[in-house]
Amino acid sequence: MSLRAFDSLLEPGRNCWRLERAERLSVLVDGEAYFDVVRQAMIQARRRIAIAGWDLHSQVRLIRDGTDDGHPVRLGELLCHLLDRNPDLEVCVLLWDYAPIYALERESLLLGDHPWGEHPRMRFVKDASHPPLASQHQKLVAIDGRIAFCGGFDLSQWRWDTNAHPPADARRVDPDGEPYQPFHDLQMLVDGPAATAIMDLFQDRWRWATGEVLEAVAPSPEEPDPWPRDVAPMLTDTRVGIARTLPAYEDRPESREVERLYLDMIDRARDFIYIENQYLTSRSLVRALCRSLQRRKGPQLVVILPQRTGAWIEQHTMDVLRARMLERMRRADRHDRLAVYYPDVQGLDDGCLMVHAKLMIADDAVLRIGSSNLSNRSMGLDSECDLCVVAEDPEEVGVIRALRQRLLGIFLSVEPERLDRAERQARERGEGLLQAIERLREQPSAPDAEPPIRLSKLDGEVDPEWNRQLPDERILDPDRPIDGDLVTQVVVGGEAQARHARWRLVFGTLLVTLFVALAAAWRWTGLGDWLTPESLASLVQGLSHAYWGPPVAVAAFVLAAVLAVPVTLLILASVLVFGSVTGAVVALAGATLSAYVSYGIGSYLGRPAVERMSGGGLGRLSRRLARYGVLTVVTVRIVPVAPFVVINLFAGASHLRLRDFMIGTAIGMTPAILAMAIFAEGLMSLIGKADLRAVALVFVGVLAIAGLTWYGRRMLADDR
Repeated sequence: MSLRAFDSLLEPGRNCWRLERAERLSVLVDGEAYFDVVRQAMIQARRRIAIAGWDLHSQVRLIRDGTDDGHPVRLGELLCHLLDRNPDLEVCVLLWDYAPIYALERESLLLGDHPWGEHPRMRFVKDASHPPLASQHQKLVAIDGRIAFCGGFDLSQWRWDTNAHPPADARRVDPDGEPYQPFHDLQMLVDGPAATAIMDLFQDRWRWATGEVLEAVAPSPEEPDPWPRDVAPMLTDTRVGIARTLPAYEDRPESREVERLYLDMIDRARDFIYIENQYLTSRSLVRALCRSLQRRKGPQLVVILPQRTGAWIEQHTMDVLRARMLERMRRADRHDRLAVYYPDVQGLDDGCLMVHAKLMIADDAVLRIGSSNLSNRSMGLDSECDLCVVAEDPEEVGVIRALRQRLLGIFLSVEPERLDRAERQARERGEGLLQAIERLREQPSAPDAEPPIRLSKLDGEVDPEWNRQLPDERILDPDRPIDGDLVTQVVVGGEAQARHARWRLVFGTLLVTLFVALAAAWRWTGLGDWLTPESLASLVQGLSHAYWGPPVAVAAFVLAAVLAVPVTLLILASVLVFGSVTGAVVALAGATLSAYVSYGIGSYLGRPAVERMSGGGLGRLSRRLARYGVLTVVTVRIVPVAPFVVINLFAGASHLRLRDFMIGTAIGMTPAILAMAIFAEGLMSLIGKADLRAVALVFVGVLAIAGLTWYGRRMLADDR
């Protein structure tokens, strides 16, 4: 391996923002190490603690070994304690102003006891200085401008774990005492000018979020050394490149240094590329990796990913996108240089080890750790920050190699020395890293000790139907802010269909305007005052006592829904009239039949008109909509993006398969109807008799409706 391939890799203004020296640099592996060390650093702070994160939790315990050093172990309590102890200290906390879909996963900022903002020198800001659907994803902690942390860790729940990642650990619980799955991540620690630069980056973010310019904190050599006492420097006097992703926003220009640096590392690698990441969905990076795999002589590629990226919705979105990318890479792997693994924790019955690290090592000569996932979002939509080091001599290459072998040793349950020996033997045979890993995977375990973790091959297989239904990744995982041009390109088909866009726009605008006007009339005119649940109930009260009542109610539901009466109002009226069980059946039957009827109207009226106006170009749009199918319909039923009848008409006019449309409608409407039934039953009981059961039913109904809204919006957004 030659260091020459990476000469002048880091170029400020091209693939990094700044290139600064770090007097000391170290890498912290997993939460037990990072949380302990960042706590030590905070205790040493003299003037400013700056924290920027995608997520934060004031009640997370930073140490869990029972140590009592006189300082609190919970993050929020520790910061307040340090402020009380040191009148010259200030704490600046910058939290992403997260989307409402994450509210149930986050510590409430409205209810309950939490310390954010309670101390006069603790300044807490929610950062919303980004385009719609973007997030502030940088994970930074800077202390006095003298030391700084950057990587994949948020100071939040569900992150703490040990290097062993056992299937069960009594200490691996969230602030509520609930256990969670094993978690792997990395954080880099630097000092000197590199740390000062990270504080400068934080101050930029603070100014963008608040309009306020923080006073610079100039390092003072007279103050005690803030470097944590238990951390041995891994590298000394080394250059650190700081790469960012910043989406264009207001007068702030776009920065895509993160993406450019990834592409340059892939292009220059000669022996191998070692990756640990949560996602693998970036089009630009996968294209570069495919080009590398297609070369006759090129680097081996070893990728460590989680077996699953999250809960059900992530498994049916991001995992499907990942499977598509893996398929492309395997087709490009003409020379058998690709290996994709996941860490398999033996004895873990539920969940999997979450690989949350954002690491890339090229030829043991370049080390990169940061916040950026290998996703499109991290290339151009979310705000990211990565740190990169290029070895300057063989000794530094050995240091980076030792880190990589330590990480692989954790996943293979072997000592780093054993991995080093296997790699040397592979080189002697003319082989590479991939073959060394495979031989260690094949070796049997000791008869008396089953290793807790093994590397297993990730096949990346997903349900073909879900793969067919899932929309283009540019909508689920965009690499730039969403705009009209992107939506047109993805849905309509790009420039080839641009000449038809005007007619489509005219037709769509007229149709939407007509039915939105009808829906608005019910809501904002006298019709809406007349058409209330109470008036509907009084008009058809007799239906609940007659055998012919439910069929008549279904017919009335269908007619009203086709005429753009709000379907939520009709569901509530059905339950109020017939009770929770019969009313839910009536509502589901009425919603499904009305969807069928208005779908037919849209198909009859919309198809010929749209075909003529589009000049025959509707076929491609119809095929795209047909490809999305059930998943799209379920999503818009849970979180409607247009009035109920408008969605039905457009579905019929767009050639969406009737089977997919009806299945999606039934699946999507059922949870909402059941939630409304629970709420209505509780409401009626509460009106009649305010007992605890009635209160509980109303509360459960409200929670169910709120939960459905949150879950539906999450189906439309990307969790990372």
